[in-house]
Amino acid sequence: MNITKKLLIAGAGAGILLAGGGVAYAAVAAPVAPKVTVEQAIDIAKKQVPGAWVRGVDHDDDGTWEVELVKGGTEHDITLDAATGKVRSNKSGTADDD
Repeated sequence: MNITKKLLIAGAGAGILLAGGGVAYAAVAAPVAPKVTVEQAIDIAKKQVPGAWVRGVDHDDDGTWEVELVKGGTEHDITLDAATGKVRSNKSGTADDD
């Protein structure tokens, strides 16, 4: 009987550890909502290219906003940090026919 109690306690302990590990993994793997809103991201990007129109906006899992702007025949791809709003990159090239 003493061995049975030890096995039950060991099994319960292992179950608790596994469940806790799953919760910890879920907390780490869960996406974090950006501090910079989509409207703020668009405003920041439009300040980089005044007079441009927004073709698209995307929030990536790496914590960035990607804003695609077009002005004239030039497309601007601006990447912003979703936590701070800081411009990480501003690339431009010829706009396609979309």
